[in-house]
Amino acid sequence: MAPPGRREALGTGVVVTVWHMMRELTQYIEGLTLVGGDGDGQPFRLLPWERRFLRGTFGQGGDAALTVARGNGKSALLGAVAVAVLDPAGPLHGPRREVVCCASSFSQGRVIFEDVTALLRARYGDLPRKLWRWQDSQNAAILEHRETGSRVRCIGSDPKRAHGLRPFLVLADEPAQWPVASSDRMFQALRTGLGKVPGSRLVALGTRPEGADHWFARMLAGDSGYAQVHAARPEDPPFQLRTIRRANPSWAALPSLQARLLREREEARVSPDALASWRALRLNLGEPDTHRALILSADLWQSIEGEAEASGPCVWGVDLGASSAQSAVASYWPRTGRLECVAAFPTVPDLSKRAVKDGVGRLYHACRERGELILTEGRVSDIGTLMGESWARFGRPSRVVADRWREAELRDALEASGIPACGLEVRGMGFKDGAEDLRAFRRACESRKVTPVRSLLLRSALAEARAVSDPAGNSKLA
Repeated sequence: MAPPGRREALGTGVVVTVWHMMRELTQYIEGLTLVGGDGDGQPFRLLPWERRFLRGTFGQGGDAALTVARGNGKSALLGAVAVAVLDPAGPLHGPRREVVCCASSFSQGRVIFEDVTALLRARYGDLPRKLWRWQDSQNAAILEHRETGSRVRCIGSDPKRAHGLRPFLVLADEPAQWPVASSDRMFQALRTGLGKVPGSRLVALGTRPEGADHWFARMLAGDSGYAQVHAARPEDPPFQLRTIRRANPSWAALPSLQARLLREREEARVSPDALASWRALRLNLGEPDTHRALILSADLWQSIEGEAEASGPCVWGVDLGASSAQSAVASYWPRTGRLECVAAFPTVPDLSKRAVKDGVGRLYHACRERGELILTEGRVSDIGTLMGESWARFGRPSRVVADRWREAELRDALEASGIPACGLEVRGMGFKDGAEDLRAFRRACESRKVTPVRSLLLRSALAEARAVSDPAGNSKLA
């Protein structure tokens, strides 16, 4: 069925055609027999959220994205859709139509392949080689109908192996788990393979990724023809059944899922590691699935972000990098609490190559577009250019604080910029100075004495910063 508001544009004939196709697809899937799980040996019964997803995905012409917590039957649904393409009796079948199932690794992609073969065997019994050709090894998983050439192929998220495909349907499974350094290139390789077959599309399914700049996150936010989100909200109480059901739409239909969630909920109440996994994978909040020693929680940082006047004397915190790391200056106005930052990269290599190497997607380009990141000529960030830009933005500092890395160069750059080097205070990065500085920073943020401007650069820096503790419990930046 066409989405609301599109029926008039599509025309009555198209609406009727789509409606018949959707009815055939749901009837076909519900004619399959489940193998394994709660419904082993029972007919495949589509749940309301699954019907909604099928209508949204195949009732329009674009790509689609679905996010749902782990364990809600997503892989079985993917397998059923793939069978509807592969099976000559399936409503999505066509000559030489190919379904490409892509996961983080080849072994993970085989999960869908095994569901496909199990569903087909439950429907037809044995699969004679005169009708079917299959290859199932450590390096390849392909099942093909010989007469029509329709096939299901599973691959890992290696972009070098994805070029040359001509899929009718791409099923991108758990893209948030794909290797960061190659995820964007893999997505582009898969997407550019579409269009060679009429009606082809990419469907991405999985738990939410951590960052909003991930291509899957952008699809869920509207960069696709259809998006469906089943996730708790950050402000929801994490252990209430209402919160759990929001991210787990199969709760009422899967007793084993209920039992597992109730056990994990009790573990999450007492274990930080279990809580991180619970929030990321069971509530689908788009957070790290392992406990990390963060400098500050994301909730605290967001609560203190805002606007404050840049009045009174300011203090600079300077962190200098070499060729591969950013250099940055953070300016703090103690009188008002305002905190602002600017960073610099050398121009060699360029931002695009750095982003691919560091696996950060469009983060560097986004910071550059927002004016939070500048470029300096050469292969090492130029300190003088950064000092001049900082003075233009923040004004002359009353004090400068930095570590010992490139200290002499920093003193020369400060004096060249008209800032007396005698105003430089050097702090160590060990537990003596580091623990004192980190403790003071956390205390200042918790007592609302710091008001950081809303900055993608600052957010990403705090998200990546980690603390390490010594046996006495002193913490410093790792």
